[in-house]
Amino acid sequence: MDVTMLNEISDEVKKYNARLLPVIKGRETEEISRVYNEGFREFGENRLEELLGHKSNFKDCHFHFIAPLQSRKIPEILENSKSVHTVSRLKEVEKIDLLYKNHEIFVQINIDNDPKKSGINLNDVQKFFEKFENYSFFPNGIMCIPDINSDPRESFKNMNDINQKLLDNYKQYNGELSMGMSSDYKIALDYGATIIRVGSKIFR
Repeated sequence: MDVTMLNEISDEVKKYNARLLPVIKGRETEEISRVYNEGFREFGENRLEELLGHKSNFKDCHFHFIAPLQSRKIPEILENSKSVHTVSRLKEVEKIDLLYKNHEIFVQINIDNDPKKSGINLNDVQKFFEKFENYSFFPNGIMCIPDINSDPRESFKNMNDINQKLLDNYKQYNGELSMGMSSDYKIALDYGATIIRVGSKIFR
């Protein structure tokens, strides 16, 4: 684990009033402990089984679930996570609505309209958000994972534009932007990211 890199990224993120979310998928307790000892108390996790183990070891931490959702696992994910970044189907919204307790909820946008990826297609974003008028909670923000072959500047600019439209249309919307990973987080910050999800650049 690269403590120097962790703190360099953290300092840079703070200049943008954003949050650094260390992604701990596949990491050993000892590695996570080094990040914990630098003062971090929020982590991103892709696997429910690993999340449960990490939560038992780091009881005062908050966990963000950042992988595609399986409906049957949603109750356990919500019980053990502060945030869910990957909501993209109404049946997920319906399950969350039954169990919601002030979680941070992000709607995943398929920013490149890639048929192989999860998320709401660009043309359906406004229609999807309209549905939340029928539920007891409203999303805190939106999230994306750009295609590796796409221009991240274009993807993140589009996300920023979508986010601004949602802010204009919904007073209850907070406008959080979860975007940017190890290879492109600097670009994401320039386009308004409020949470960046970084794993490999820290744990190298």
